[in-house]
Amino acid sequence: MKVKFFGHNCFLLQGKKISVLSDPWLSDKGAFFGSWFQWPINHDLKPKLIAELTYGKQVILYISHEHQDHFDIETLNLLLPYIDKCVIPKYHDSYLLDELESIGYQVIELEDHQKYYLSDIDFIELMITDTGVNHDSTAIVNLDNEVFVNQNDCKIFDRLKYLEDKKVDYYALQFSGANWYPVCYSMEDVEKNDISKKKVFSRLVAVRNAIKLLNPTYYFPSAGPAIFPFLNKELSLNKSTIFVHQPDLIKFLEKSNTKVICLRPGEEFNQGIDNLPIIPPSITELKVLKKQLNCSFEKLNENELDVVLLKEQILLRLQKIKDLKFDSCPPLIFSWGDQGLKIDLNKGTVIELKISDYDWENEYMSVKATPAYFGLMANPKYRWQNIYLSLRATIQRKPNSFNTFINIFLYSDLSNIRSGFETTININEERIVVVNQHNGKNYEIDRFCPHNGADLKGAKIDDNGYLICPRHAWLFDLERNGKCKTAASTIDAKEIEKTITLCETISTRLLKIDN
Repeated sequence: MKVKFFGHNCFLLQGKKISVLSDPWLSDKGAFFGSWFQWPINHDLKPKLIAELTYGKQVILYISHEHQDHFDIETLNLLLPYIDKCVIPKYHDSYLLDELESIGYQVIELEDHQKYYLSDIDFIELMITDTGVNHDSTAIVNLDNEVFVNQNDCKIFDRLKYLEDKKVDYYALQFSGANWYPVCYSMEDVEKNDISKKKVFSRLVAVRNAIKLLNPTYYFPSAGPAIFPFLNKELSLNKSTIFVHQPDLIKFLEKSNTKVICLRPGEEFNQGIDNLPIIPPSITELKVLKKQLNCSFEKLNENELDVVLLKEQILLRLQKIKDLKFDSCPPLIFSWGDQGLKIDLNKGTVIELKISDYDWENEYMSVKATPAYFGLMANPKYRWQNIYLSLRATIQRKPNSFNTFINIFLYSDLSNIRSGFETTININEERIVVVNQHNGKNYEIDRFCPHNGADLKGAKIDDNGYLICPRHAWLFDLERNGKCKTAASTIDAKEIEKTITLCETISTRLLKIDN
């Protein structure tokens, strides 16, 4: 298998008869309304990639999920004539399928762990996560008896034991953050920096643990970090943010037995390749890039907003979930200047308000942005998740606690908001017992994380008695009934006296009888 890299998460894997291309993002328009751009810049590689796709081999395209830095419609339109088939995960929502078919692709949808054979011996298998707003997948590509695991952004760390006994030759995994928390949140710099450092550390630990478990021959850092020439320069410079760059990763993994390979866009992997990590851009490079690149958000009319249309879009979403019973949510406030809207997810209402006259409750979450930002949200043409990931809003919440259902509401489309709520509400209620090795106590807990359904069987417990979710590193305090440290969620931990085998499964039915 030949491994060629074209930037971000775009790998071209070339076997003797089959080529597999993943997540091509080569647009010079960036992603998320011109907020995110590839680093290093790879726009000039389109002709080279097309040349690689015209060698007469069958070409299979794999798209992991619908985020614009993985699902770039401009590049996909360009590559259509050179692709034979496209493999994607079968998600609850058909958005990805519908969009690819509208472009003209022949699409193969795969279920979780379903294998699609490319030849007698070559195949691709997907591992899928599809709960709440988390729609993502990992591809296990077998070509010429070599295995390439492309985990990209997919947080299936709790499921990697499936691959533990398989020989993994190549492993690609995101190591940098990619979210609006704490980037867009209103808080003191000291607190924001502290949160960022903890998130970076948790992410690097997850990468290190995954490499240790899979023991791949080679690891390719990928799927970021992006750079942000039109936003605060600190986001691009590797300074106290979640967008950590390769030098920090290399230092963290220096004792790993796996060889870390830092490919530049356009490079083919070989044993003699220069393996210096990619450094972040300089301030001068950012200034030059800003003059060369286009940002669609900055071309918008800053004051263009039809409040009536925005309320209509909000009410359509509320209508989708009106009959569902879910946890109490604080008021959600949209504000621009002195105008705003108050949204009550539980009551299904939205009202206009004047911000200066508003009597702020003890609990709330507010999203503050320009009228243009909310103007995009008012237009059904645009996806809320892409607006949210533009990182152009300021978020404030009181208390500073994550609310799963508000997050789903903000991140979803009309087509998938209901399934996002339902898959979260219906997270498996199975209970297990874990042992805190630090104090010898046994706890009965919910087996699956309330945030995104990660399997907590085998989750590690730190010295402070926090059970650490292996998917997003949420901390659950076993001494405080399993309450999450940063969110209004719990795994309902109950100390029990009986000594039970570590992580022994107990059926929910028997627990109900006991109670």
